[in-house]
Amino acid sequence: MSTAREHVRTASRQGWQLAELQHDRLVFTAEGGLRNALKDGFFYVKQPAGLDLSAGDRFARSFYLPAEKGRADPYRGYQQWTPKQLGPHQGYFCRDADQTEQFFLESAWWDRVYPAALIRQAQAMRDFAISIQRAVLTHLDLPREVWQEATGHSLTPQGTHTLTFNHFRPEVAARGLNIHKDSGWVTVLRSTEPGLEVDRDGDWHPIDPIPGTFIVNFGCAMEILTRSTTTPVAAVAHRVVRQACHDEAKPDRFSYALFVDSSLDNSICPGLFTYEPATGLRLETSFETFLDDILDNTYQQDTTGLY
Repeated sequence: MSTAREHVRTASRQGWQLAELQHDRLVFTAEGGLRNALKDGFFYVKQPAGLDLSAGDRFARSFYLPAEKGRADPYRGYQQWTPKQLGPHQGYFCRDADQTEQFFLESAWWDRVYPAALIRQAQAMRDFAISIQRAVLTHLDLPREVWQEATGHSLTPQGTHTLTFNHFRPEVAARGLNIHKDSGWVTVLRSTEPGLEVDRDGDWHPIDPIPGTFIVNFGCAMEILTRSTTTPVAAVAHRVVRQACHDEAKPDRFSYALFVDSSLDNSICPGLFTYEPATGLRLETSFETFLDDILDNTYQQDTTGLY
């Protein structure tokens, strides 16, 4: 079993930052860790003690499989859930341009769709992601009194909180997952196999998983909000490389993530803001339009999910 000291050495060797959430504060292992994480656009964070990930791991390995006749398995048979039933960007998707097949589900649907153990895990990951976002906000050049409006009420149940699963099909002759930035505020990613890469200064660098940690990505909403401040946050451009075919003894690559996004209710959140220290918040764009565009570009053959 990997130790905390080994985790620190691994993160240091890769050149990335590692933190732990302690009493609602992010404590980094290296001096200047938060500053560097904001520049990198991501960091590793230790998983909360006692968080059971077995339901999420099982769902990630099973959701795309057909239900078995005469055998009830609540983790299989999710291809039937589509945007027609659940709404835009929700449900099962099988991508032609990527090796991924995916399942997206917002928190409003968790109780009706997910197995009970996965509901508990999803709720715990959502609460953890929101706590991380709050901890980051305390260090930014952003007055606390504008947090709710500035972040599209993402820190409350009115925000959009989505648990998304990825299954990578090595038999498909395509890229793993296209270059993109996440649309929202923070993403808490469960990744157990190599393949994830991030763009730094025009070069691609592998982000190998560290056991016992999540990867936290900052998204476009955070980048847009803070770009005129003294503490700008980068939204990390990332991709997954093509997964090679392997023998049947090795499971396919999977990952899953909890996304924290703004409310999609225009009466609650008119869109994405930039904060100008001298003048306050300035509305930049409709969040729903921005989300539609970046997702559409992510999953096309000849575009990227960047803005």
